[in-house]
Amino acid sequence: MTVRTTHGWMAGLLLAGSVQASPPSYAKQGEEIVALVRTRFLDAEQGAAWADAHQGYAADARDVEDFTRRTRAALAELKASHTAYYPKESPGHAEVSAIFQTFLKQKKVEATGIGVDVVEMPAGFFVRHVFAEGPGAKAGLLRGDRLVAVEGKPFHPWHAFTRRAGKATRLTVERVKGAEPLSLTVTPHRVNPRQEWLAFQKASGQVVERQGRRVAYQHVYACTGEEYQQALEEALQDTFADADALVIDFRDGWGGCNPTFVNLFNPQVPQLVSTGRDGAPHAFTPSWRKPVVLLVNGNSRSGKELVAFTLKRHRLATLVGQRTAGAVLGGGPQKLANGDLLYLAVMDVKVDGERLEGVGVPVDVEVPDALPYAAGADPQREKALDVAASLVKG
Repeated sequence: MTVRTTHGWMAGLLLAGSVQASPPSYAKQGEEIVALVRTRFLDAEQGAAWADAHQGYAADARDVEDFTRRTRAALAELKASHTAYYPKESPGHAEVSAIFQTFLKQKKVEATGIGVDVVEMPAGFFVRHVFAEGPGAKAGLLRGDRLVAVEGKPFHPWHAFTRRAGKATRLTVERVKGAEPLSLTVTPHRVNPRQEWLAFQKASGQVVERQGRRVAYQHVYACTGEEYQQALEEALQDTFADADALVIDFRDGWGGCNPTFVNLFNPQVPQLVSTGRDGAPHAFTPSWRKPVVLLVNGNSRSGKELVAFTLKRHRLATLVGQRTAGAVLGGGPQKLANGDLLYLAVMDVKVDGERLEGVGVPVDVEVPDALPYAAGADPQREKALDVAASLVKG
């Protein structure tokens, strides 16, 4: 299960009912974080000033909840993307560990979840994406459902499904605001997050009829490895080959796209026609040359923004949705002594000479989201499909 707050990558949510530890342990953790910011943050002067101002910030932290709150608030003062604190219990910890598994020298990374992306909003926790073929999809969860309780206890993303992998679990959801909650049965699984994201991407691929046109769609939830780009490339050459237009869904999830992602849509990549002994020609077009719509929102970040910016600048795609996050620094994880992770911005980044950090990429067609109690409806996706169909000539 992926959990995001409204602050995007800052996925650590506070753990209720935690076992308290003595204040000195939090003081030591705080000192470790301060030292890392001082020595590794991308702006040496800013990092040193921040470190001086936050010496001892956690000395009297009461418990893990208090420490997490203080740490998140302190890091927010750096005003830098790719800077976050992930306690071991948080979903973000497993996700970052999976992304940087080799760098962190992790032999195995797994997390227990139900295959959904959840966001915390003022009214509660809402399902934002249901991963196709995952436990949540099989249980009947829909986009917009509010997660109320698990086995009768209030839903909490850190420990809702702890020790429940493979067990039928009662999940209470509110689908219609104010209506009687529904009771669903879901069976959580343990999975490597990266493998789950790839499976979701492949399962999301489909070709739909829209305005008499055949529009291909795929949700690229993460770009944190070559396998995601390769999966899209394979779909373009196979499943989507006869489609008239394409929608790539870049909403939410993780960035990490390699700049070569853009070549999938570069018309200057040569088309090849080979002819064998039988005299039959066989055409091979490495790049997609039909209309493209890129669906983005305020949580499309990092490498996804690099792609969005470049496709928009060179008029290779129409952007639909909402302005991207403006989170385009280079970051990396630092493992703390107790196993927690500090994700820290260590490099500034410009794309073709432009700094997108704090700015983002504007869309061509603005479409507001409508998540709470959506009952599965997705107006941004529907608009993207319509726009893609309208771009087909003839």
